[in-house]
Amino acid sequence: MARFGIASTSPLQKWLRAYREEGAAALRPRPKGRSKGAEEAPEKMTREQELERKVRKLEAENAYLKKSIALKAEKRSRTARRQRS
Repeated sequence: MARFGIASTSPLQKWLRAYREEGAAALRPRPKGRSKGAEEAPEKMTREQELERKVRKLEAENAYLKKSIALKAEKRSRTARRQRS
């Protein structure tokens, strides 16, 4: 265990159980994350749908930036008021 950096016996017990139940294939590393087939293929969009999607995205970005600017301006005005006092 020290040679391979295994700190406790529980991983060994787990590996033995998996090997006995499923064989050597159970000990092979499994890919992490979603499988490629889990995601549905996007439907082919018309040009109009693509443009509408892009407009919605740009409107959301615009709203985010406006809110960010307003919050920064509000923060600046609060700090300016404190410094004057």
